[in-house]
Amino acid sequence: MKPLRQNNTVERPELREDIVLAVSQVLARACDAPVDLDGILNRAGLSREIVLRAFDSGDDLIVAIAEHKATLISQPLVTRARPSTIEDARETLNEFGRVAWKEYSSTLVGFIRMLMTEGASNPALKRRVHAAGQLAVVLELRKFLSTASECGILSVADAQLHAEQLLGMLREPLYQTLMLSPALRQERAVADRVAASIESFINGCSSSRSIIR
Repeated sequence: MKPLRQNNTVERPELREDIVLAVSQVLARACDAPVDLDGILNRAGLSREIVLRAFDSGDDLIVAIAEHKATLISQPLVTRARPSTIEDARETLNEFGRVAWKEYSSTLVGFIRMLMTEGASNPALKRRVHAAGQLAVVLELRKFLSTASECGILSVADAQLHAEQLLGMLREPLYQTLMLSPALRQERAVADRVAASIESFINGCSSSRSIIR
């Protein structure tokens, strides 16, 4: 883990980034990550004092982590936002799926466990995290699917519903791990599972297109 930039000349955004990355590294080790924020900060070598130099509260840090993960997962959709062929759409969705599966089987497992603890009596925090995290990813996926539909590549009658369904498929390792079942780890197996999910989704959109016509 790289040392935090704690010099007085450091800009606040840089310190925020360092803290988010340090906490994310702890959360990535979901099996032994603490479930409370103080425990996670201690494991990351951070103190509340350091956190409050960059964030107004611990809740703001948790929301920032959700935003960071949402940005990471959505990046393939943003980078290649306008597919020109079905192969373009398939490749982008597979890349998106692999990133999402990796996060849902590692960092986001620890993150959800932490949120269950920190948000148990804090519904406002849970709403903020949901908006900054899952809803943000669904929004980018909805935009991508809408564009693919407008281009005639996929048939997506309800982009919001389709986006939620696909993301639900990709959250499988999160559900497995939270229920104490071992998550799929091998890279090849993960790629195959993601590809199968994406192909099933694309075929469903193709079928609905032929039905509509």
